[in-house]
Amino acid sequence: MDAVAVIGALVALVWGLVILRYGGLLAGCLAVLLAVACFGVDYFCVRVGGIPLSIDRLLWLVLCGQYLVFRLFGKTEPKPFSAADAAVLALVGVMVFSTFTADWRAANYQPVAWLIIYYLMPFGVYWVARQTPWTERSAAMLFWCLAIFGVYLGATALAEYWQVWWLVYPQYIARTAAEARLEFIGRARGPLLNPIGNGLLLATCLAAALMLWPRLGRPRQAILLPVVLLMLAGVLLTLTRSAWLGGALVMALVIGLGMPRKWRLPLVAAGALSVLVAIGANWERLVSFKRDRYLTAEQTAESVQLRPILAAVAWRMFLDRPVFGCGYNQFLREAPKYLADRDSHLPLEKARGYINHNVLLAFLTETGLVGMGLFVALVALWARRAWLLWSDRSLPLWLRQTGLLMLACLVAYFANGTFHDVSAIPMANMMLFFLGGITVAAYGQARLHGTGAYVVSRGGCCQTAVPLPSSLASASFSVRCLLFCSVPTVVRSLASISARRSTSAGAGLCGPLAGTELWGPLAGAVR
Repeated sequence: MDAVAVIGALVALVWGLVILRYGGLLAGCLAVLLAVACFGVDYFCVRVGGIPLSIDRLLWLVLCGQYLVFRLFGKTEPKPFSAADAAVLALVGVMVFSTFTADWRAANYQPVAWLIIYYLMPFGVYWVARQTPWTERSAAMLFWCLAIFGVYLGATALAEYWQVWWLVYPQYIARTAAEARLEFIGRARGPLLNPIGNGLLLATCLAAALMLWPRLGRPRQAILLPVVLLMLAGVLLTLTRSAWLGGALVMALVIGLGMPRKWRLPLVAAGALSVLVAIGANWERLVSFKRDRYLTAEQTAESVQLRPILAAVAWRMFLDRPVFGCGYNQFLREAPKYLADRDSHLPLEKARGYINHNVLLAFLTETGLVGMGLFVALVALWARRAWLLWSDRSLPLWLRQTGLLMLACLVAYFANGTFHDVSAIPMANMMLFFLGGITVAAYGQARLHGTGAYVVSRGGCCQTAVPLPSSLASASFSVRCLLFCSVPTVVRSLASISARRSTSAGAGLCGPLAGTELWGPLAGAVR
């Protein structure tokens, strides 16, 4: 058995070096993300001098070494130092200050461990990602890798929910499912053992999968549809309301921005109204339903009642220390001092043993206005760069989609972060900082080289996008919808029209679900 493990390790090492050599810094970042999600301390851990080392932490060190080597040989692409970079550095500095000015030795140095895992490691990935040369190949690699990872998460969610344990990997997911003392048993927890984090990752991977639509022909688009449904099923089986909200908002964002502007408002409004009606009609079921194997529906309803109590406790803590907060990872140790307040009509004692249930309140109580302000500023800077990328129609579609993917990640992050402290969930900050670095890289590269550098010959999916007039765009979208529904007569008609006009070339729509390769023969038909 030891010999098999050694041989497997050597094979993995060789292939890992090949991937890092030819996949570049992006492959290194993606390998770290995969390791953090699936091969953390629950999978494998050894202690060296009292310090726990796992595969993900070792790979992070390898990534840092890879970055130094690539930097030495000139294979990175440094971007101009930006306000987003300054905000990241300031935020990390505040987190370090907040950690070491409080009781950083508490619970066997847990604040220091959390600082490293949830901020320093993501910052390292961010810095490497922002130095990555961003090309169409890099964007396609990112979209494909996240889409494949989303397929894995969706399939694992189904297998875990239906207890088909031989399909579940890593095996610690099945092993921990038998422990009644753990949270979330009975839900699709995934490799993070957390349905909130699992839902956040699924929503982000779902957005990445939708970015592939313009790159695929019709047969592959037909394959992509069940893949999207698989990821949506995974989100549903998390049995977590915030994950459902995040998945729905990501779908609305990507599809809404992809449709013609003339149709966007009425269709999005109709969809939102339908969702609100469905929520109103099923409110009692949504508030109180059995989801955890060892909890009742009444206990599920209590989680809704707990949030205003935790918010009240957090607000009292903030008022006492408004500037720098009580210290990073100190909420559980400081909150009991506020639970005996008799001036509140809320049963504050129920908050004992719980962490914050809102990511901004978590920053506010532990790092004060300084920490929360920097985090909000950083997110705003990332969102602005992502939107500028997406809204610039002179850029190629793959570059614009990079910005849209970041917007989708932010939507999923804050949809879940409104009801949970997602900054304390494995992979949440890692994914956010990674895509933030990619967004800064893409935006900086576009500013550095100018839009003219991306104009290529007509016919490629990276072609500079030229929007159709709104009336023709609407007609194009209508034809595509009819084709998608497979109405035989429409398909035959469009095929004949396309054949007569096959010599006409042109650009497709500018949305994430449109492009010359997506529309193909329909491009001539709508002109």
